[in-house]
Amino acid sequence: MKSLSLPHLWLSGLGTGYLPLAPATWGSALGFVGAAGLSFLPWEARLIGLSIALALTLWALSRIEAPTHLDPPWFVADELVAVLLIAFAYPLQSGTELALGFIFFRFWDIVKLWPADVVEVLPYPWGIFLDDVVAAFYTLLSLWVVF
Repeated sequence: MKSLSLPHLWLSGLGTGYLPLAPATWGSALGFVGAAGLSFLPWEARLIGLSIALALTLWALSRIEAPTHLDPPWFVADELVAVLLIAFAYPLQSGTELALGFIFFRFWDIVKLWPADVVEVLPYPWGIFLDDVVAAFYTLLSLWVVF
């Protein structure tokens, strides 16, 4: 793998976005590792973790040239932030919750149920992020129904 600048390193999920198969799945998996750690902390600490991830993403976006592809495959920070949003709202404190959270999130991120299909075509970088926020919302609903 080529040497990555700090903004590209963050936006690519520490390089997971450059893995050859299913980069968003790898980025989501990295997000769930972070979510597993944050989930045992008080809500204030989870909010700080989510805020730091969002701030790093906004900083990194301001340091790179806007991609020509609407949602470049290497860009997985949107998955990271969305997964931390899930952990903020619903602490994933068991292996079952983590596994189902991962499965639900990937399902909803791939399916693009309304309004994800509408918001994903918004201008850069909003479309990249908001479809994952919708997937996080559907994941939270799914987790609340199951548990």
